Amino acid sequence: MFPPIVDFTPLTASVFIICMAVVWGGYLKKLTDLRASIVSSVMGFYFIFLLPLYWFASLLLLYFATSFATKHKNDQKAVAHKKGRRIGNITSNLGASFVFSIFYLLINNHPAFYLAFLCSAACACSDTLASEIGQFSRSKPRLITNWKVVDKGIDGAISVLGTASALVGAVLVALPSIFMEPLALGAKFLIVAAFIGFLGCNIDSFVGAKYQLKGKVSNETTNLIATTIAGILGLLAWFLIV
Repeated sequence: MFPPIVDFTPLTASVFIICMAVVWGGYLKKLTDLRASIVSSVMGFYFIFLLPLYWFASLLLLYFATSFATKHKNDQKAVAHKKGRRIGNITSNLGASFVFSIFYLLINNHPAFYLAFLCSAACACSDTLASEIGQFSRSKPRLITNWKVVDKGIDGAISVLGTASALVGAVLVALPSIFMEPLALGAKFLIVAAFIGFLGCNIDSFVGAKYQLKGKVSNETTNLIATTIAGILGLLAWFLIV
């Protein structure tokens, strides 16, 4: 028998099987390395069996969107990925979301922590799509701090294409919130998470230009800062929408 907290049903079991197929299919296609795939499997079990499925739906959309953006015309990018995503990529992009989900379970399934999770995950997807798709911009990007024209792939550089991609990524991850109840609250979560996720992407660009470009922080640290701030902004936004 499974403990009451684990939602083991034919539906969740089927979703978990699909999750494993996606994760290990990605490993075979070299989208992730071995350690990252193992961590993804554990996180998949956690989000599928311990939380409402629309939480996992956001992560699944994030995985598909970022995997496509990363692999798409990879050899034509200024900053190409020669290896799959590592465990550091997962922890820096989803670490904050994972922490917010734990608080959700510990504090009576409080919706504020779902909103924080959603904003943080939306930020992660928004930033990745902006970085990867933005490299195909026909015009050179500008540095977010001083608006100077810079080369593609530079930390903190933004473009119209990258900005539009960032917005799409944030909306995509926030979209499953419409399945939460009540529906009116889910609609508010969608709007707030999409906005804060997009804002978090720009925070990432600012930190990248201000500190990462100068070698003061790593890319993983920049991602963790941005996704954490996005989640905290989500918590604060809760008090404005209820």
